[in-house]
Amino acid sequence: MCGFACLIEPGRSFSTALLAQIDRDLFHRGPDSGGQIDEAGAAMIFRRLSIMDPTPGSDQPMTDPDHDVTMVYNGEIYNFRTLRTELEQAGIRFRTQGDSEVILRGYAHWGEGVFERLEGMFTIGILDRRKGRFLAARDPLGIKPLYLLRRGKLTAVASEIRPLTRLVPAEIDPVALPELLTFHWAAGRISNYKNIERMPGGTLVSVDLQTGEATERRFCDPLDTLTVPRTMTAEQAHEAIEASLQAHLMSDVGYALQLSGGVDSSLLTALACSSTDTRLSSYAVQVSDSQFDEGRYRAPLVDRFGLDHLEDPMDGIRFADRLPQAIASMEGPVPHGGCVALHALCDKIGRDHKVVLTGEGADEMFGGYLRYQVSAKLRRHEMIDRAYPGFLPMPDIWPFKSTRRLRSLDHAAYSSVYGDYEGIRALFPEILPPAPGAREAASARFAEFRDRLFAVDQTAYLESLLVRQDKMSMAGSVEARVPFVHMPLLKVVNAMPHAVRAPGGVTKPVLKSLAEHHLGRDLVHRRKVGLLLPYDQWIQDGTALGRFLTLLEEPGAKIRDLADGKRLDATLAAVRSGKSGRVEDLFKLINLELWMRSVRSDTVAA
Repeated sequence: MCGFACLIEPGRSFSTALLAQIDRDLFHRGPDSGGQIDEAGAAMIFRRLSIMDPTPGSDQPMTDPDHDVTMVYNGEIYNFRTLRTELEQAGIRFRTQGDSEVILRGYAHWGEGVFERLEGMFTIGILDRRKGRFLAARDPLGIKPLYLLRRGKLTAVASEIRPLTRLVPAEIDPVALPELLTFHWAAGRISNYKNIERMPGGTLVSVDLQTGEATERRFCDPLDTLTVPRTMTAEQAHEAIEASLQAHLMSDVGYALQLSGGVDSSLLTALACSSTDTRLSSYAVQVSDSQFDEGRYRAPLVDRFGLDHLEDPMDGIRFADRLPQAIASMEGPVPHGGCVALHALCDKIGRDHKVVLTGEGADEMFGGYLRYQVSAKLRRHEMIDRAYPGFLPMPDIWPFKSTRRLRSLDHAAYSSVYGDYEGIRALFPEILPPAPGAREAASARFAEFRDRLFAVDQTAYLESLLVRQDKMSMAGSVEARVPFVHMPLLKVVNAMPHAVRAPGGVTKPVLKSLAEHHLGRDLVHRRKVGLLLPYDQWIQDGTALGRFLTLLEEPGAKIRDLADGKRLDATLAAVRSGKSGRVEDLFKLINLELWMRSVRSDTVAA
């Protein structure tokens, strides 16, 4: 796991000061070593967190023996040994033992076809002097973030946004704000910043080094896996889960476990422990309110598997202290309050480990949210909405009461929006709802409602979780791996009949049936907690989240420029008096306010 930036502009010489600043911006992603390529029209800056083949031989930028091609790469390729064997059989000799050189030599042998062969998480930049082009690629599922800037003949890509703000001013993108207020996450290409895009997963950008002209193509679209015949079984899915976990265990520096106590991380722990004789370390967030803490589910696992376990306590004061830091690392509002706890936890993990395995992504693969349990009900509401005359007001009675909340909206795209959505729309009547975007585009590709749910979750919602996991962990110089988010696994689970994977009435039955075998029924079949937090208590505490309420009341508050001021004041007054339950909405506004205040447009370097 690493971080890089690549700057391409024909004829331009990039200043030493600029490259040094970008190196500092990325240092936390790779404190073990760094390197740069600086030549006419191109610069590459790299920071390394050494995991596979941690010797200096695998440092980057990495250049082929003929000095024709130089590469920077962030991620892990879990099938690199298989690819290496293929290349060796073709007569190619290797100098190192890691996956980086396999990508470099694979590109020389297969050209752009190498990207389709890679199984893992990756972002890659390749400077091909012989062909006169630069290539940038991102893994199909978007596990690793990659941001893109195009301005005139300049093309720049980076693992984080901050290096690109050395080239253009950091400005809030107004298109992002409605999505952030609605979904907590701006989906698709929206990065939250003007002129900077988030490259879609499975995308390849090619830049002509002579003209600066850039082209783009999709080398892999994960949603194509939802169009295949539904022939896969639960047993095949179980085998694919175990195979993915085994692939993700490769490491020359060991690994730890992120153990929440939920089904996903518990199953991951059981599978990992059964694959090694080594005592493993696990880490968990301990929420101060016992109602929200899953420690009672973690304890039996710690004892059963003999884990070296650490609990990191999180209370309201520590949460408020850490929130601005998490927002800075996220380079935007955090998409979930749990980011703050993860940010603190990864600080602890990074003291002893470089790699941590997490259960992220299982819900999006196997249908783990309430929306899958009640998908038939959601579909009926949408049918009522579409059939009801648009010019007539919808009555506040059954069966219209639930339907009117998302009237004229894509119900599959909005199924992840909980809480008082009508209240938020009333607070921001000028900018909500957001214009149809990436979620609606994903949903529109499919007719069956559950296909639409999976399409939205496996693009927009999943990416929000993956990017937060990357940025919170890399802030502590830790590589987070997600065995449930793997293209070979996705090809199996998306080819399962809905009657098996998402029958309704129960969440992720396929995953739970495997977990039962390893964990027992009591742990598996219980109420899902997730990383919920006691916002209601913390926002009433002036030393905790309550300290930020005054930010929303100040005349110069950024959020007041967007909101209905009278409604906002009424909401604040109701929450302060304990008469309103809309504390999660207020956390969303605090989160957004802190980020908007942090954006500075004076970061451009010379």
